[in-house]
Amino acid sequence: MLIDIHVHARGRESASEIVEGMDTAGLDQICLFAPPPETEALGTRTGTMQENHDWLAGIAAAAPERILPFAWIEPTLDGAPTEVERVVRQLGFRGIKMIPKHWYPTDQSVFPVYERIEAMDVPALFHSGILFLYDDCSRYCQPVLFEALLHFPKLRFALAHISWPWVDECLAVYGRFRAAVRGQGIEPQMWIDTTPGTPPAWRKDALHKAFCYADPSHILWGSDSVGAGLDHAAETIVSDRRILHGELGLSEKDEQAWMGENAMAWLGR
Repeated sequence: MLIDIHVHARGRESASEIVEGMDTAGLDQICLFAPPPETEALGTRTGTMQENHDWLAGIAAAAPERILPFAWIEPTLDGAPTEVERVVRQLGFRGIKMIPKHWYPTDQSVFPVYERIEAMDVPALFHSGILFLYDDCSRYCQPVLFEALLHFPKLRFALAHISWPWVDECLAVYGRFRAAVRGQGIEPQMWIDTTPGTPPAWRKDALHKAFCYADPSHILWGSDSVGAGLDHAAETIVSDRRILHGELGLSEKDEQAWMGENAMAWLGR
C-alpha cells in the first residue's frame, strides 16, 4: 500500500485524471486537499470554503477507495468550526488541512477549530516551515508554535515538510509531545510529514535526523504534488527510495511503514 498524504487539488481536475495520475505514479491512495478558499494561488478555483469542499466531495465520490478528501479550513473565516463538522459528518472527509495564513497556531481564536477537529476524531495536517504561498507568512509557521496543541491531547496532527528549515526544532517539538505521554501507554499525538520542502542538498540529512530521533511509526510520506499529473510524486518516490535504501541503509519494512502503514494509523483506520 503506497499512500501519498500530501497532494493539492487546483479545483479543475476530474476524478479520472487524478486516478490516471495515481496509476502512473504507482500510488494506491492519496490524501487530496481541497483548493484554498477564496484565492487564486497556484491557478486554483476561487470558490468559497464550502464550495471547494462540495467540489472535492464529488471528486472523491467517484473513486472513494483511492481518493481520501481533506478539507482546507481557514479558521479566520466565519463558520470554520461548523464547516469542520459538516465535511466530516455529511461529506465523509478523512482529515483537515490548515496553513497559518497570518494567524498564529497559538491564537486562542483558532482553538474552537481545534476543538471541533478533536471531537470529529480526524487528523489535521498543518503547513510548517518556510512558506512561499502567501506574503510574509513564514513567521506564523514555526514548529514550536504548535506546542499549543498540547491543550488538545486527542487531536492527531502532523507537521508538514519536517518544518524545513526548522528541522531540528520540529524534531524537538515532536520530542516534547512524546514526553507528554511517556509512561501512559499511549502514542504521541504528533506525527512528522516528510513531504519535500527540504531541497535535495538537505534531504538526506533531514530524513536521517527524523528516522534517528522520532519513532519510526510516526513518520509519514508525501510528495506535495499539485494537479492531476502527480509527476512530482513519481519523482519523489524514486529519489526518496534511493536515499532510504542506498544512503541511510533502511529496510523494505521501514519503507512500507513510511510510505503506507503509518498513514493508515494516522488516518485512524
